[in-house]
Amino acid sequence: MAEQPFFLHQSIHDFDEFCANARHWDMEYRQLEAGRFSSELMIFGGLSSQFSRARLHRGMIQQGTSPKELITIGLLAKPEISIHWRNIDIRGDMLLIFPPGGELQSISQSDFDVFTLSFSEKKLNQLCAAHELPEFNALIKKNEAFRCHPGKLAALRRYLLSMDHALTTGKELIRSPHYLTQLEEEIAANVVSLIAESLHPVIRKPIRKRDKAVKLAENYIFESDSDVVTIPELCVAAHASQRTLEYAFRERYGCTIKAYTLMHRLNNAHKQLRHAEPGESRVSDIAQRW
Repeated sequence: MAEQPFFLHQSIHDFDEFCANARHWDMEYRQLEAGRFSSELMIFGGLSSQFSRARLHRGMIQQGTSPKELITIGLLAKPEISIHWRNIDIRGDMLLIFPPGGELQSISQSDFDVFTLSFSEKKLNQLCAAHELPEFNALIKKNEAFRCHPGKLAALRRYLLSMDHALTTGKELIRSPHYLTQLEEEIAANVVSLIAESLHPVIRKPIRKRDKAVKLAENYIFESDSDVVTIPELCVAAHASQRTLEYAFRERYGCTIKAYTLMHRLNNAHKQLRHAEPGESRVSDIAQRW
């Protein structure tokens, strides 16, 4: 008997619930702007394939890893969206490939909307062989992003949007093993074809002085635990002027250093409140610490 696929479609307003429901993903999020966390998540799949659409309505720093034992490909759901991912600026004309066991390391804005497509390596290799191509990992040559044919990528995006609509508005009968197999065959074939015919891989940008400065400043902020850090302290830790560091934070996160450190403290306070045992921690104590 064919495996019954799992399906989830929810609007979620809690970090932990979102991460717990992102099946087979090991995720951690930090919010970059004030306001209540808001998201929508759809997942459909089985042991050998999984398709999802995730929408986040706040600027976020996303960290974690993709489903183990599967190769995961990402496509932004709208061509006008862009994200900063693993030091690559990803746009709507690109496919991105999550490195197995590699960190997600993504910075997204409040318009984040992405499809992720996960397949077994065996399935991708079978399709590569059918198209007389090298095995999938040899085909991508360790590249993590590909600029693809605009018309063909738009066709895949339309297919995925119709899939999402069918799964979230259709009757339960459609969420069948037969439909999952159909999706796996058609989407995987499209992905292999797009990568084989891609215009060229996207090269990761070299790490610049201001990228290193941001990383050093971030490390200092995280290592300070509950201490309030000042901008002059961060400039010393980052070996950069305030002007350079402010520019680097605005470029990377779309906010000032002060706003970033404030959101870091609020995220930590929020996390501590979520994990606090009833009766053992007072809100005032946690607020005072952060």
